[in-house]
Amino acid sequence: VIPPQCMDRMFVGGSLMHPASIDALFDVPCLKLIASKVIGYTMFAASAAVKVPQIARFVSSGSVSGISSAYVHLELTSTIFSCCYNTLMGYPISTWGEMLNICVQNGVILVIYYHFTGGLGLKAALGVGFHVATAYCLLHDMLPDMQLPHVACEPVLASLPSACDVLPGRQLMAVMPTLIVLGSRVPQIALNFAQGHTGQLSVATSALFFLGNIARLFTTLTEVNDPVLLAGVLVGLLLNGTLVFQLVVFRAATARYTQEGRDGRSKKNKAP
Repeated sequence: VIPPQCMDRMFVGGSLMHPASIDALFDVPCLKLIASKVIGYTMFAASAAVKVPQIARFVSSGSVSGISSAYVHLELTSTIFSCCYNTLMGYPISTWGEMLNICVQNGVILVIYYHFTGGLGLKAALGVGFHVATAYCLLHDMLPDMQLPHVACEPVLASLPSACDVLPGRQLMAVMPTLIVLGSRVPQIALNFAQGHTGQLSVATSALFFLGNIARLFTTLTEVNDPVLLAGVLVGLLLNGTLVFQLVVFRAATARYTQEGRDGRSKKNKAP
């Protein structure tokens, strides 16, 4: 939790029993870094159950209604890209560890989604296989560079025209989670507004993601000098905040929708 440079600065010989001085113990940069580490590892541990409420809701209701296919697949793809990029860059796991846990839980949700929408047949096998192959390719740094049209970036990077020629594969890997989050959250947000309720979305899971984004904003600013990752955190904060807003605004309509679904299944089960 205490980085080596802070141990040397705050304690004589790196021993917790021998503080260097009062001023050294209250060194602001080190305190921020330690706080970031504590928050990061806490998020890592807590994230092991962050999607359990959502999974439990799917299982108990016997339905994944209100959840778009794009949302399920893109959520998993986003976390795969994020885990692979951070692994290749060698960033401390305290700055991204929760993505590993969430990635596993997204995989479970994908299997549950297939189970309730058509069964665990060939389609499910192909879907899971695609994500496994994606992870393999990314971890082996096989994502190709992308040729960019000058017209798309010269207005923004006029002083750096060479940056408009090629986007390196690893840079593309860093950008993709943000683009995927947009692709997964925006359809879900639009679906919620269109149907007037949030279906089987879990309040607890969405709220935890929103709070996690706030905490991750602090740890990213403190530990990682990566503007692409920072932009992704900000985008996630905005979109997850919107989902939490919808859960609050549509809570009454969602409760009616859920009750109607239960009543319908009950009648169906009682029918001869």
